[in-house]
Amino acid sequence: MKEFAIYTGLRAALFAVCFAVLWFALNNWLTIFPLLLVALILSSILSIFVLRAARERLAGKIETRAANISQRLEQARTAEDDD
Repeated sequence: MKEFAIYTGLRAALFAVCFAVLWFALNNWLTIFPLLLVALILSSILSIFVLRAARERLAGKIETRAANISQRLEQARTAEDDD
C-alpha cells in the first residue's frame, strides 16, 4: 500500500527532524537516550496535527479495502448458500 509507505516515511522524517532540532538545542544538557525519548514523544504529538491529511488518506484506503473484502466474503457466502 502506497499510502502506508508514505505515512510511515513521513512519521520517520518527522522524528528525524525533531531529533535533529533537539540534538542541536539540548546536546550539552542531555545524553542521547533522553534526547531520543523526548524526540519520540514530541514527534508523536506533532504527528497528530501535522500528518492528519496523510493519516486520513491511509484510513480511507484501509476502509475501502476492508469494504471490498467484506463484499467478496458476502458474495462467496451467498454463492455457497445457493449450491
